Amino acid sequence: MYKIRLMNEFLHGPIWVLNSDGISVWKYPLIEQDTVLSELNQTARQLFDSYYEFDSHDEPCWFNHEKEKAEKDVMIELISKIKSRLNEVNDGSFVVEDLETERLNNL
Repeated sequence: MYKIRLMNEFLHGPIWVLNSDGISVWKYPLIEQDTVLSELNQTARQLFDSYYEFDSHDEPCWFNHEKEKAEKDVMIELISKIKSRLNEVNDGSFVVEDLETERLNNL
């Protein structure tokens, strides 16, 4: 059984597909071919990526925690929409593990 893990990562977005061995896989048609999930993942990725600033604050790469905190409700809403869509398309071949909502709520 596959696991869909929701966890933001720079240049990736929150949707991770893991096989039964816990290894990330790139091609999972049920998720990859769903335009709604693709668009939501892209929107969340762009938002999360915007928190990274390069050559800022005397560092080569700096993460803007204050901006993330200020926009956390937007990201929580995106994650909620992703979970809802995953529930709609789930054919029983995967489970969802949300690591992002709790992290965001704790900001």
